[in-house]
Amino acid sequence: MNKTILKKYGLVMQKTLKKFDGFISGKPIANYIYSYRHPDDVDDFISDLDLAIGGHFSQIEDPDYGSGLGSHWFAEITPTHFELWQEGHPKTIIPLEDWKEILLSWKECLEE
Repeated sequence: MNKTILKKYGLVMQKTLKKFDGFISGKPIANYIYSYRHPDDVDDFISDLDLAIGGHFSQIEDPDYGSGLGSHWFAEITPTHFELWQEGHPKTIIPLEDWKEILLSWKECLEE
């Protein structure tokens, strides 16, 4: 778990005894990440991040990572960063490498 990156974004993550469940705090990022409860979903997300980081953004089938979460979240991978926001709240912009480290840390919490 990358504690330095988590601290940078005010996130706290912890494994629990229950599979596919972890504890995360640090709004609004934590509220968004918590919707990804299966390591395979996190892996899919990371695969798209790897494409963008590697300069292959155009190979990402759908960079929109908010549409499946209802109208509450807007989330998108761009060629240089990840954008996350909720209606009525400021946009959070996170460099791709940092977002990848956050997701890898979350995946670690979800796995046994």
